[in-house]
This record gives sequence, C-alpha cells and structure tokens, in this order.
Amino acid sequence: MKRGPLPYIIAFVLPLAFSCLNVIGLAHAQQARVELTPDEILMGQHGRMVIEAEAPSGGHIILPVFADTITGEIEVIGFGSPDTLHKDDKLIALRQTLVITAWEEGYYPVPRQLFKYVFEGDTTLFESQAALLQVKGVEVDMAEKYRDIRPIWLIPLTLWELLRWVLPVIAVALLLFFLIKWLRGRKVRLAEPDIWEKPDVPAHIAAISSLETLRRKELWQGGKIKLYHSELTTILRLYLRKRFGVNAMEMTTAEIMHLLPQKTRDAALTEKARGILEMADLVKFAKHQPGPEVHEQVLELALEFVRKTIPDDAGTQKKTETMELTRHVKVIDKGRK
Repeated sequence: MKRGPLPYIIAFVLPLAFSCLNVIGLAHAQQARVELTPDEILMGQHGRMVIEAEAPSGGHIILPVFADTITGEIEVIGFGSPDTLHKDDKLIALRQTLVITAWEEGYYPVPRQLFKYVFEGDTTLFESQAALLQVKGVEVDMAEKYRDIRPIWLIPLTLWELLRWVLPVIAVALLLFFLIKWLRGRKVRLAEPDIWEKPDVPAHIAAISSLETLRRKELWQGGKIKLYHSELTTILRLYLRKRFGVNAMEMTTAEIMHLLPQKTRDAALTEKARGILEMADLVKFAKHQPGPEVHEQVLELALEFVRKTIPDDAGTQKKTETMELTRHVKVIDKGRK
C-alpha cells in the first residue's frame, strides 16, 4: 500500500511547532518592569526608580547598567545593591532600587530598559515598559510679603567637638608639667663654694668646713635625702680634685675608684671613699632610702677620709690648719645667720 505525503508533513511540522511553542513560552516567562515611586516629584526632591526582572530558575539575569544619569534631565544620586528574589521553584526575580532626582520642571520619559537572560549558553534579550517622571516647580505666592531668612540655629556642642579643643590644652599642660618636673629633677651640679676658689685655703680645710656646714643644714632630717648625698659627694669630689689633682667632678664612681688607690695608697681609705660614693649613687639613681644612722655614718666617713689624707709638710702645719678651720667655720656660720 502506497503512503501519501501527509505522514511526512506531520513528522516535519509537529516537532517544529513544539519548538516554537517552547521558545514562545520561554519568552513569555521573562518579564521586566520599571516603576517610579513617586512618579511626581518637586524640583530637587528625591524619588525612587525600581527595576525588576523575572525569569525561569536555572538561568542568570543581567540588569541594565546605569551611569550618573538616566536621561539628560534625570540624575542618579544613589545605587542600591541588586536583590535576588526566589518567588517559587520555577521563577527567580532580580530587583534594584535607584535614587533619582531632577532640577527642571517638566515631563521626562524613562526609556525602555534592556535586560538579558542567560540560560545554558543562550542569551535572551527582553525589555521593560517605558515610564514617565513629572517634575513640578515650587509654587511661589507673589502676593505674600517678603520675609527674612530664618535665624541661625545654634547646635549644642557634641562630646567629640568639646574634646577636640580640650584635649590639646590638657596635652600641652601635661607636657609643661613634666618638662618642669624633669628640669627640677635633673642632676644639677652644685655650685662650688667660695672657699674652694681660694688658692690659699688648703683642700682639707675647705672640705672639713664644708662638711660641718652640711651637717648643720639638717637636709636629710627635713626629708631632702637626695640633696644631702649630692652635696656630700660634691664636697668629696672637690676635695679629691684640689688635694690629689683628680678631675673627680667629671668622672663616674668607677673611674674615681680606679685612680684613687694610686693617690692614697691606703686600701682602707679607698674603701671609705667607695662607700660614700656608692651610697650616694644608690640614693640618687636607685631611689634608695637608707636609715638615719647611714646618713651620719657617711658624713663621718668623709671627715675621716679627709683627716687621714692631710699632707704633713711642716711641723706647725696641723696647728695652723686647725686655727684656719675654726676661723672659716665661724665665718660660714655667721654668713648663714
């Protein structure tokens, strides 16, 4: 039995029809819209433009990209992040909100926006409907009398604004305080007493006179322990310089103790000097607080060191020195009074 052409036509047309229906269905499944909220604004007022696209799940929606303007009159002043909305298992939506404004009165159309849908390597283009933005001018009542601008509102100071002015002042005050404290606490070299500048006064006379004067000042009894030991070691250093030619005023304790044995040739005297100098270093630099008996002890050690290093140049020298010492002590006491 011979077949007619009808079966062949059906076999060719039917798949083609199904393919067209699938394409039409896929196209209808993709929708886009542009919504203005509100669609009427005053000049300079902010509005929102919401763009949204809907397509079948499994694909990828690409929204249109905007610059700083939509048209020459509509400006974009804010871009929201795109949000993905899953409506059901078959549809997916992508939404973005833009903040817009316009500065001229009139009607401004928002043209159709082009969207893309990518599915399994194929790209489908679809568009939204156009929209219209109405921009109204500000109504001015010409019959109303002119009024001055509103008075300036004084905004209360915030804590940060107050701290911006207060903190620099506090910082400068603290800097000055610590600078003055540092200057006062520096190691100030004591001025050499006048008795040390007189070439005719022997070193031991000047030393014993100065030590006795220091005793009468009662510095450590008044809490000035650091000053007491500073003056005591200064007197001892001045004596070493004048008696032995050792530049003790510019030397450390270690340097003095390195040279002193060569001058005194007495180990016991050297240890006495070491005890005086090292105790003063502990008080001045390590903030050591010795007992009252120590203060008196170091002064007596200094006197003993001086007396045992008096040079024996003449038989009548000690008697003369004693008389000179008594005279100088009286002069110093009279000056202090």
